[in-house]
Order: sequence, then structure tokens, then C-alpha cells
Amino acid sequence: MLKHLDKITDCRSHINQEHDVIDICFLVLSAVISGAQSWADCHEFGTLKLMWLRKYRPFANGIPSQQSIGRIFRGVSKQSLLDALLSWVNEHRLSTGLSSIAIDGKVLKGAKASASSAALHMVTAYDTGSGLVFSAKSGASKKSELKLVQELLTCLDLKSELLTFDALHCQTQTLDYIVKEGGHCILQVKGNQPKLFEAVQAQFADYITNTPDAECFTQDDKGHGRVEKRITFQCPLNLPAEIKMKWSQLTTLIAVERHRKVGNKTSIDTHFYVSSAVLTSEAFGTAIRAHWQTENNQHWLLDTLFQEDKQKMYDEDGASILAILRRWALNLVKLHPAKTSQNQKFNRACWSDDFREEIIFGAGQKV
Repeated sequence: MLKHLDKITDCRSHINQEHDVIDICFLVLSAVISGAQSWADCHEFGTLKLMWLRKYRPFANGIPSQQSIGRIFRGVSKQSLLDALLSWVNEHRLSTGLSSIAIDGKVLKGAKASASSAALHMVTAYDTGSGLVFSAKSGASKKSELKLVQELLTCLDLKSELLTFDALHCQTQTLDYIVKEGGHCILQVKGNQPKLFEAVQAQFADYITNTPDAECFTQDDKGHGRVEKRITFQCPLNLPAEIKMKWSQLTTLIAVERHRKVGNKTSIDTHFYVSSAVLTSEAFGTAIRAHWQTENNQHWLLDTLFQEDKQKMYDEDGASILAILRRWALNLVKLHPAKTSQNQKFNRACWSDDFREEIIFGAGQKV
């Protein structure tokens, strides 16, 4: 991992650089894995664990104050940090195999430029196969999410990738860019694209009526007092000429029926998707289900393990850097093979230097 941290660019003036930026990145990442939630926590961790930290980095001038940690990170290139994260994750993505990439957003409620300004919004690229976050972009508010996603896509190699999006990103600009770069996407369709939504609803109604033996893929799920069945259908998309002209890259209509039973009550709803890819119902159903699992496998864990929503920081750059390092820490913890909960892994990383080394450098591969 240290070879990837070495890619990070320090934009500070060379005058009075008392602390090495790679040292401080390693400090903060190690501290976050051990439960740190602020620059003050990182300083305290570093003070108590300086001997351990010096096993891997020099820390020639010791541990900076919490204020200095914040100032150092204001001089770090966020893009270089993301590039380091991407290069590290790609090693693991190649070894685990590709499933699909879910693009999704999250509001960091406590991170703002000031107490009265909008909360920081972050969009991430999440590999559903390995369960790893490998890139992110942040902005001042949710209104900027469309722009953030389009910026994020330009940082990724999209060739042969399958990306999934919620309805907000059902946009021709997003679709056209992905296809031009050699990738494919699955877009949820809702009322924000009324003509497309009306057309796919009408086509699916005709398809089900006229194709009683339509090929489909069924997934069943039980838990927390509910029973859920998801049935995924797919067929070639046939749009009216006027709409087809705008959405010329789309080839497939997907419909997912969700049958949900809680107690004695049963509800059925249908969600619609369109895609530039031609896949089986099973492949589409698996990719769509994996997209919504990011809520539990990424967002919920960030709020549960790191208390991300509760962390107040009136410094957007610092909040963005810390959010990226949280996601890197979560990646590292997920990859550790211990058969225990993620929360227990964090506890053990806090209590045991040996276990923290295993998380950071890989079990059996301590530096």
C-alpha cells in the first residue's frame, strides 16, 4: 500500500515543510482504521503510536498538531489521492474479477464550508464484485451531482465496463459518453424523463400481454419479518422514432417486479430500466440488485463504523480528503479475511498493532 501512497502530490511550498505528506497520509489512514474520526483523534493516535508508525515511515519531526494535519491536507492534491486509491484498488479488482460499477451519491451532513452552507456531497464509483470504492468526486451540494458524476466518469477507464445509475442520471450526455468510451450502462427510468418513461411502460405492458411465457430471472429474499421476490424481465427496446432519435444508444428494456410481503400485507411494484447492453435477464437482475446493495455495503457502514454523518468539519477540502481516506480504510478492512463483523475488525485494529498491520499490508504480508 505504501507504494501507492507514494503517488500522492504535495502542493505545499517547499519552505518550512516540517512534516512529510506521505508520513501524514499513512498516519491518518492508520488512525481511521483504528477508529479516529477527526484530526484531533489522528493526532492523539499518532502521539500514542509513534514507535509503531516509525516501523514504516520516518516521521522525522514527530507527529504534527491537529491544526497542522488539517493544513497539510489542504496542500494535498485530491486527484493524486484518488489516483493512488484507484491504482491500489485496481490490483484487487483484477484479482477478484469484474461484476459491475455502481455510481451513487451520499451527503456528508456535517461537512460544510460554514455552519449555514449546504452539506458536502460525494459521488463514488463502487465495484460491486469486490465491494471496493475506487474513485470519488465531491461538491458543495446535491444540485451538483450530475456534474460530479460526469467529472468522475472522465477519470475512469470505461472500456468493457458495465455501470449502473439511479434515475437522476438517466441523461443522454451520460449515456453517450459511456458508450463512446467503450462501456455500457443500466439507467433507471422515472418521471424525470417523462416521454421515455411513458414509452417503456407502454412497451412492457404490451410485451407481458403478448408474451405469456416471457423469459425472466427470479430472486427470493427473506429477513426481518419480510419475504421479497424480484422478477427481472428484459426485451429489445422499441422506442417511437421521435424518442429513439434522442436515445439512440439504448438497446434493451428491463423491468423488475418486486413482490413484497410483510405480515399479511403484500405489495407489488415495478421499476423500469434501460440499457445500452444486451444481456440475459439474470445478468441484468444481478447488476441492478448489486447497485442498491451499495446502500448497505458502503453508505450504512460509513455511518455505522465511522459516524460519517455526525462528523462536523467546516473545511470542504479537509472533509473531502478525510472522506476519501475513510473509504480507503473501509476497503482495507473488507479485504481482511477474518470471519467476523466489520465492526469487530475495527475494534481489533484499535487494540492490536499486529492486526492493524494485517489490515493495512495484507494478512501474512507485513512490511
